Amino acid sequence: MKKLFPLLLVIFLIVGLVLYGKIDISKPEMILNDFNTLGRDFTLKMKVEDRNSGVKAIKVSVIQNGRTVVVLEQQNLNQRSVYLNIPILPQKLGLVEGGATLKVKVSNGSWIRRHSMYEKAVRIDFTPPVISIVNWTKSIMNGGTGFIFFKSSEPLAEKLVKVGKHSFRCLEFSYGYICPFTFPYFETEQLPINLQVKDLADNILVRNLPYSFKKIDYANSTLTIDDNFIESEITTISDKEIQDKTQLFKYVNVDIRKRNEDTIHRVSSECKNRDPLFEGQFSYLENSAKLGGFADYRKYSYKGRIIEGADAYHKGLDFASTRNAPVKASNRGEVVFTGFLGIYGNSVIVDHGLCVYSIYSHLDEIYVKMGQMVDKSTVIGKTGTTGLAVGDHLHYGILVNGIEVNPIEWFDKKWLETRFYSPYKQLKGG
Repeated sequence: MKKLFPLLLVIFLIVGLVLYGKIDISKPEMILNDFNTLGRDFTLKMKVEDRNSGVKAIKVSVIQNGRTVVVLEQQNLNQRSVYLNIPILPQKLGLVEGGATLKVKVSNGSWIRRHSMYEKAVRIDFTPPVISIVNWTKSIMNGGTGFIFFKSSEPLAEKLVKVGKHSFRCLEFSYGYICPFTFPYFETEQLPINLQVKDLADNILVRNLPYSFKKIDYANSTLTIDDNFIESEITTISDKEIQDKTQLFKYVNVDIRKRNEDTIHRVSSECKNRDPLFEGQFSYLENSAKLGGFADYRKYSYKGRIIEGADAYHKGLDFASTRNAPVKASNRGEVVFTGFLGIYGNSVIVDHGLCVYSIYSHLDEIYVKMGQMVDKSTVIGKTGTTGLAVGDHLHYGILVNGIEVNPIEWFDKKWLETRFYSPYKQLKGG
């Protein structure tokens, strides 16, 4: 028994030290951000944990050509969890472009020191990507659509077009990149247009694209509404009971309109079909007359007074034909929305690929379903008066990357040939 006592004492001591975290046989855990390259301005993001004896030390190094450069070394941390954003600036560290190894060593606070090691082969890259712009839209109007076609020397992490403060995504294909963008209808001054790309090492290249700007002065109008219009149209759309008729109209024309247009913008920003599905020019309602114009800015008058704060842009074209005229899809595409949309009434949205969408509203009936492929011969519904509509007509619109554009351009065969089809063939090498 006397011989067992020292052994038991040692066992109890070890168990006690383990319980109090002085001896920890587990290793610290670490989580790092995903990366394969180090650019000129790289940040290593780390989370390190040791719930038992705590994190004691962290060391981060880069090894290249037999030379080890210590980026970070911290001792005596004594923390259960450590979050770090570690800037690694290869050029300032004297590293060169090419292969290297990133090494991370984390130690815990146990008496029997335990270590976790992380090593990863990386590529150091300071050079921005080389891009070749095949074609771009060299003249554009407010409310117009533009395209940039380009190729890159390496894979890209980010590619976008900036029109002033507005950003538009570029789409990647096996043969290159296509960037559909718009010059928003509500912008009336010339804005810089830039192509901005970033490679996998976060090296950025910005190319300014020269172009000519044509300012369009869209119409301003004042529409008169009366009690009959409010009773027959507005009250049927509102989901609130508002006694003041001007406030009721304002709520429907501003708040519900925004809710409806948020849905339209969300659907038309998804870019579900990347490849262009459309063929030839777009078509509009057959045997029709154009009524409301694109980007008309409308004020509303009730009993001789303007309803302040109820103004709105008309973001499409209105076409009127015979009552309940058949409405065909304006081009080939996939139906991505059908249903009632408040002020827009019964509506259909078609995805034509390349972030280009068309919308058909105020329909009395809808004949197509979600996911259905349509072409110019497909009747999708018939005109009507659903929603906020004065008389039987079709509200038709086109959106590019989630912003309404002037449909007139898309009806023009020559415009489409010079702006899209010809450069598209050139990019593909056809």
